[in-house]
Amino acid sequence: MRWRTILLQYCFLLITCLLTALEAVPIDIDKTKVQSIHPVESAEIEPPDTGLYYDEYLKQVIDVLETDK
Repeated sequence: MRWRTILLQYCFLLITCLLTALEAVPIDIDKTKVQSIHPVESAEIEPPDTGLYYDEYLKQVIDVLETDK
């Protein structure tokens, strides 16, 4: 008899949660207020300093790999 009351309580809780989730309204973004982000040229971006003692070597290797066909 006790398990029936526990089962009913869990069913009531589950149904309540499902109804709450189904009644929720999705949030829409106002397209008129969204600002367009202009693309930034890659030449203007300064690579971050990694703090490694071979950072200059890594920069040289990356430059060679980017120019290599």
